[in-house]
Amino acid sequence: MNRRNAESRKSKRTRIKSLVFLPEELIVQILSYLPVKSLMQLKCVSKAWNTFISDPKFIKIHLEQSKKNTQILCMSRGSYILPFFSLNTLLSNPSVISSTKNYFPSDPDYQYQFIGSCNGLFCFLLLHMTKFPRKFLFQLWNPATNTLSNKFVQQFHSRLFSTRFAQQSLPRIHGLSFGYDNSTDTYKIVLFESNKLEIFSLCSNVLKIIKLPHMGPLQKWDYVPRCRFLSEAVYLNDTINLLVRENAKKIVIISLNLNTDTYTKFLPPQDFVEVIPNLPTIHVLEDSLYFSHHTQKTHFIIWKMKEFGIDKSWTQFLKISYEDLDIHNKYGCSLAPLCLYENCSIALVQGETDGRLQVIVYNWFENRIEKIRMVKRMNWMFNQNYVESLVPTS
Repeated sequence: MNRRNAESRKSKRTRIKSLVFLPEELIVQILSYLPVKSLMQLKCVSKAWNTFISDPKFIKIHLEQSKKNTQILCMSRGSYILPFFSLNTLLSNPSVISSTKNYFPSDPDYQYQFIGSCNGLFCFLLLHMTKFPRKFLFQLWNPATNTLSNKFVQQFHSRLFSTRFAQQSLPRIHGLSFGYDNSTDTYKIVLFESNKLEIFSLCSNVLKIIKLPHMGPLQKWDYVPRCRFLSEAVYLNDTINLLVRENAKKIVIISLNLNTDTYTKFLPPQDFVEVIPNLPTIHVLEDSLYFSHHTQKTHFIIWKMKEFGIDKSWTQFLKISYEDLDIHNKYGCSLAPLCLYENCSIALVQGETDGRLQVIVYNWFENRIEKIRMVKRMNWMFNQNYVESLVPTS
């Protein structure tokens, strides 16, 4: 028995030594394909492996590889954290919403509100449940490594963060968004309010304010109409993009460059005519910006910006009739795209009058639909691009 153990240990040493002769470039390439869970286990092999896998250069290489396998998460934004699911899981088993428990390592002394996701990190707004005056905090979480950052404190200049407002329960703040500045390797939180943007850098703890003359939100942030999908700010390639009203009438898109903290403005598609009460929305699908809206209470139209930042490059991607979607309640119909499939299909989320949601998978090539109704009542739902990563939270 001892002889066999000795031979086994000798064999293991031989295999480990053989790894030393592998070129570092090859080791990096092999490891970059592994999931985060496997890499976290390999960090325990030795100090050298731990150092290698924790190196910022390798983390960036692994992140770029992970982006090729982006997942679509479905989330419900509210005062408290709700479970989030991959879209494929949700479509195959809608009852998962009722049966799954949240595994986020939250602090019971705080209320949490999801702000956004970027490079595998989730950003949350926190509000202490009992302490007065209440302070608004932010925290990052990496679900793949299950690590939390320290709590960031920032007092925005917005009335939403005033002492008067903070005495109440956590407001539903829809002007907050989260993104990444690649030039400085910094994560930023952006708050949009009438006539200004407030940009908070988590790395330097610096707050910067940009004036937006005569520009305001599409509607009040503290009012969430049932069965409506509010226009959220979306992150795309170091920019945060949001729909705003200019001079209280015209709808435009503001694109904030997080590298320079400057913004540009571009117009929605020329054929867009606002139809109340259904507000337009913007989305990121397959690394492109999309704009969707209703028209004449008969059709839902989706546009794609073929060249980012060039408003003349808007191209009508789909025009779907309510009839083809088997939608009969034309008044107050709410739709938003969730994701695209390679087989000429698109997943749309629809709000219903009873507060429930359903997902419609529409194949425009075969003009065929499949409806999946959510089991649990959710006021609204949105899609979130997510990739597993080793990115640290601090």
